[in-house]
Amino acid sequence: MLCQKIKNTLIVLLFLTPVTLKAQNTPNIGIGAEIGLPSGNFSNLSGIGLGASVKADLPVAENFALTLNVGFMNFFGRRNQLFNVQDLTYGPAKAGLKYQLGESFYAEGQLGAALPLNKNQKTLFAWSPGIGNQFKLSGGNKLDLGIRYEAWTGKNNTIGLNRSDTKGFAGIRFAYVFGL
Repeated sequence: MLCQKIKNTLIVLLFLTPVTLKAQNTPNIGIGAEIGLPSGNFSNLSGIGLGASVKADLPVAENFALTLNVGFMNFFGRRNQLFNVQDLTYGPAKAGLKYQLGESFYAEGQLGAALPLNKNQKTLFAWSPGIGNQFKLSGGNKLDLGIRYEAWTGKNNTIGLNRSDTKGFAGIRFAYVFGL
């Protein structure tokens, strides 16, 4: 009962968030470094992932922007005396919507594909909700700090297993953003 009330309150607050602060009105592009911290069963295969990405924000309405994101992500395989997991290297390509919750704070959601860049891997469906904040720098540029949960889902590679294989991780992105 209490959980339902909290859930309803959060939904109402999301839709009633004030939008009177100045929103992003111009397109911009950000170049960033990424860190991926695997979760669940994926953490048995890798301890950390590192990568880079380029993300464009294209305003479509007040407080809303279309996002286009391409990148490179390498998850380092775990190694010990018993097994040696190969690195998992993907090129995520995603599109989504970004909503300005305030002058610098935002929420976004993206969908796309994680394209394999090494052998014996399959293209995976990618989805990621996240939040972030952009800090103003001199000259109108910004520093973007974002955090998200991202999952890459596809069919299991093992023959005979007819179940999904999900690679989920918490992603942290540090980017330099400049206007176009």
